[in-house]
Amino acid sequence: MKKYLAIAIAGVALLGACKDSTAVPDLNNPSLGDLTTKPLTKIGLQNEITGYHDAQRASLGVAPANYIVFGEVMARDAYRIDASEARYVNEFLNGTPDPSAFSGAGNFTAFFRGIRAANTILQILPSIPAAEGVTDQQKTAISGMVRTMKAIDYYKALEYRDTLGIPIAVEPPLGSALGPIVCKQKVLDYISSLLDSANTQLAAGGSSFGVELPPGFAGFNTPATFALFNRGWKGKVELYRALDHAAPTGAAGFTAAIAAINASFINTTDASQISKGVYFTFSTSPGDTPNQLVDGNLHLNPQVSDSLQPGDKRGAKIITVPTTTSQSLTYKSNFKVTQTDPIAYLKNEELILLRAQAKVGLGDLVGALADVNFVRLAAGGLAPLPPFTSATQAIDAILREKRYSLLFESAHRLVDLRAYGRLNATFFKKERTGDIFLKALPIPQNESDQRGGNITPVCT
Repeated sequence: MKKYLAIAIAGVALLGACKDSTAVPDLNNPSLGDLTTKPLTKIGLQNEITGYHDAQRASLGVAPANYIVFGEVMARDAYRIDASEARYVNEFLNGTPDPSAFSGAGNFTAFFRGIRAANTILQILPSIPAAEGVTDQQKTAISGMVRTMKAIDYYKALEYRDTLGIPIAVEPPLGSALGPIVCKQKVLDYISSLLDSANTQLAAGGSSFGVELPPGFAGFNTPATFALFNRGWKGKVELYRALDHAAPTGAAGFTAAIAAINASFINTTDASQISKGVYFTFSTSPGDTPNQLVDGNLHLNPQVSDSLQPGDKRGAKIITVPTTTSQSLTYKSNFKVTQTDPIAYLKNEELILLRAQAKVGLGDLVGALADVNFVRLAAGGLAPLPPFTSATQAIDAILREKRYSLLFESAHRLVDLRAYGRLNATFFKKERTGDIFLKALPIPQNESDQRGGNITPVCT
């Protein structure tokens, strides 16, 4: 597998340097001025894009992949039981995460670092001289690609803060106050708009980006095919806007979600395409990154194996281990993963189930059933379900399929349980005495401190 490293600005300090200059630039610490005041070369642009995508992968977290692990623990799919780090239990299942620690402050900075990197690329992109062989049309396509990834970073940051909100303006002028924390509805509005503007640019971007994308984007590495990925994310965002009762609300919101998903790479005619999508890829090659879900302290909540239907092929993701009790939690299975297994960024299987959710929102239980049964057969090898008799029954089925289809891929289950009001004692037992059914992480303490403690979300 081709390595792609975090080299977003490596070597760019040399760009535009005079050939006869005797000055020696600091290659280890290139400045923002180097990026924004000197002409960018095509090689420099490739380094920027490569590094930016690698940062996206790195935002999953390092040993373990906390973007995924935090959500799976909060959503009752996993435990992380580590004798030397008890906060995975004590703060997620037996109390409240500390906003100044890796737990409460987690899954925040990495995404905003990615957003700032995206802004830098968008700022310097026009500076590439025509002689470098990057056309204006390709610059438009690259802008659409970067804006799409930027929107996803905002979405992932919001997944963990939910109604607490997150900032949108992340680069105030030097000496100015930080941008305010913005309410969930307005952030979702912004993400939706950003995806649309990105899609417009992708449509006008011609047939090639002119730069290489990571191997996990195989099949989605042209402006036209990347736009399918964009529309999939647009559908996901519109679904959760509708479920959050944010604009557009009701039928309009669910209709918008279905329209976007139908314009993506969704496929319910060919079962062999059930896993088609964009993936984070990993390697044990020198200088590359292995899958960070390989973690001997990571275990499955018994509910996962207990609820698996007999014969479900997705059970291959689950390994039975000796029943063990530690830190007052009992587990009997682990998630099967190797250092080179990819992690889905967005795949057909998820799109189909997202569309099923939107169809339930519109009262189309027949259509939702068709989507659910396609996934059950294609991914699980299971018999079809009988007709749904209520929306509640339909959502029960969809969330069950999503649990096994998307196990350890994202924070999707946390978002779903919150959206449907299910992360509580009505649906789950308390894991520990102090279990509060944690639904979101706090605003990090340093963010609060820099705002003088004013972290009330602005919604105007």
